[in-house]
Amino acid sequence: MTGTRGRPRLHRVRSNGIVCALLVAASVAVPVGQRAGATGVDDKLREAEAIADELERLSEQMDSLGEDYVEAIARQEELGVEVEQAKLQVSENEAKLAQMRGTLYTAAVSQFMNGGRNSTLTNLLTSTGGVQDALQRQELTAIALNTGAMTTDSLGSLSTELNKQRKVLEKKQAQAQNLAETVLTRQGSAESLASRYQDRLGSVQGELAVLLRQVRERRNAQALEEARRIAAGYESKYSSAQLKYKNIPKVSARAQAAINAALGQLGVKYQYARSEPGVAFDCSGLTAYAWGRAGVGLQRSSRTQYASLPKIPTELTAPGDLVFTGSPIHHVGIYLGGGQMVHAPQTGDVVKVSPVRWYKVVGVVRPG
Repeated sequence: MTGTRGRPRLHRVRSNGIVCALLVAASVAVPVGQRAGATGVDDKLREAEAIADELERLSEQMDSLGEDYVEAIARQEELGVEVEQAKLQVSENEAKLAQMRGTLYTAAVSQFMNGGRNSTLTNLLTSTGGVQDALQRQELTAIALNTGAMTTDSLGSLSTELNKQRKVLEKKQAQAQNLAETVLTRQGSAESLASRYQDRLGSVQGELAVLLRQVRERRNAQALEEARRIAAGYESKYSSAQLKYKNIPKVSARAQAAINAALGQLGVKYQYARSEPGVAFDCSGLTAYAWGRAGVGLQRSSRTQYASLPKIPTELTAPGDLVFTGSPIHHVGIYLGGGQMVHAPQTGDVVKVSPVRWYKVVGVVRPG
């Protein structure tokens, strides 16, 4: 009986062992599959995060190149004006010198006809250049001095000034030529980077594209929450901050008009080096346009806007102020309050309202 009882007991042990093994196997098999699936999703998510980072870097590089191009264009326009002014000065002094020489001519003829000098018209009036020309000028001046027409100093001074102005003109013309080449180079670099950005964005397809959109939306929501939190902190300490800082310009009464003008361009596409309402803007083009509509002229690039306007402590940022990011500065938007700004962000995007990424802010200025 003992042996008989033992066999069933052994059978039960074996059965229980098999069941346990199956349960363990089942319990292990499901999580492993789930972990494999989870790992695949995690990999895709990490890839989407990496692409979002890459696109953000490309965007900042495009901003920087775009502002380089805008600055070069602005300098080219300024240099063009300077060249024209230099040409005008040279032309005016050439006319004055010709007038002086004409006066000398008249004086020389008059003296010759009246027998005042033992000289011939040919020797007096022929211009051969070099030493002979200098001697001729000296002779003509000497004759003119006898009639009180002018002084040697005035003629020599004008001639010297004219030579200086010609050299300045030549230098500016050379600068203009070099700058034209720089403008083309920067334009090519900006267009190449914009094409690279669009190609990279277009290469993301299917599930990865969905994940990328979700990543960007999540980052934007987090940035908005953070921007609002920081802005609320600034607003709560605004009065004490005003007491801390002296000689801060008041918020312009024109600020709201600038804000309205910028908001009126929502949805207009971004394009570097453009400032054309209803058609296209870059970041500084939008701020220049908006404040221009409010009656305040601004420089054309974000860097010159920052350099030319009164600086404001970040904690005193008010609606209408310009908020700058980048090192060197390459982006600007108009602050709306509540941690948000209106701006023209980047290639492939449009004028829109976005959270201020305060950790990127390098300065704030106040137009008006």
